[in-house]
Amino acid sequence: MATFRDRPDPARMRPLAPMKSLRHLLLACLAWASLSAQAGPRIEQLAEGVYASVRTEPPGLFFDSNVVFIVNDEDVVVVDANFSLASARANLAELRRITQKPVRYVVNTHWHDDHITGNRVWRDAYPGVEFVGHVSSAADMAGVGETNRQGLRANAGGFAAALRKRVAEGTSLSKAPITEEERVSYASDAALIEGYLADVAQVEIITPTLAVESRLVLQRGKRTIEILHLGAGHSRADLVVWLPQERILASGDLVVWPVPLVGSTSFPSAFAATLERLVALEPAILVPGHGPVMRDTGYAKQVIGVLGAITTQTRAAVARGEALEQARKSVDLEAYRRAFAGDSAARRFIFDGYVTGPGVAAAFEEARGVR
Repeated sequence: MATFRDRPDPARMRPLAPMKSLRHLLLACLAWASLSAQAGPRIEQLAEGVYASVRTEPPGLFFDSNVVFIVNDEDVVVVDANFSLASARANLAELRRITQKPVRYVVNTHWHDDHITGNRVWRDAYPGVEFVGHVSSAADMAGVGETNRQGLRANAGGFAAALRKRVAEGTSLSKAPITEEERVSYASDAALIEGYLADVAQVEIITPTLAVESRLVLQRGKRTIEILHLGAGHSRADLVVWLPQERILASGDLVVWPVPLVGSTSFPSAFAATLERLVALEPAILVPGHGPVMRDTGYAKQVIGVLGAITTQTRAAVARGEALEQARKSVDLEAYRRAFAGDSAARRFIFDGYVTGPGVAAAFEEARGVR
């Protein structure tokens, strides 16, 4: 998940007029009813002892993470820990329906809050659990992570309220008439924000107890679990969890559907190379950080394409002496926007919020040697 500053600023949004009609109120109610029916995890068994808990919210600007359970001979490895304590508790309940074996390790694929907030739930349930993260995670959690977290606490509630008003009014964030897809997406975002904020007072940021620089192998009975840092990407701390015997890979936010989360903490030029190494593993099953389970790497290759375009065009803009705002205009990603978002107004807005905006800014800093 990228930071709150990558998302629309509620303070800059146009004031909303009173609700136009009873129809808009009814449609708003239907959006929340639809969300209630869809939200929550869906458990998919991927192999013997390997399960994906896949989130079912619609695409939006906010996200809860997919989680993977790896049930071994004597214990369990959990991959990622959700955006709220309530979501993590729901996953704990799902795991206990599958097995009573203890959780020995929780792997945080990176330090963004939608992947670490639920750590406390796993520690409270299994006091001896080890938390695995990249060597840079602790510093980023305490630095930019805490700054972003305070921004969420201060501003996200107002943004959730603004989204609810947009749904009631029937106007999208782009000021066009709202589509049904946007209506449900905004309802989902508001619910995720409110769930996170409800936990703020109880949130304890738990840093890794086991730090990975490049590779950590866990031999759990007959199962081999490799925790790999393939390079910087969505953040500098991205880890993947690779089961070489089953050829199952949990990618964290290196792969996210339906729109890649490039974001403000990303390294676009390194990101493409990191994904090339991910693809070279040839996983038969790929569990993305957000989105449905994938059975090939075609989507990951598509993400490599847009990252290459961002990097190449932004470097050329910097070489021409362009400032960031000029570069944003000269970097042309419309073909990729169509490929990822099609005619969907909601997905096109997400693409602009995570790729065209902060993605180009991150590539600009890379090209200038700032990051």
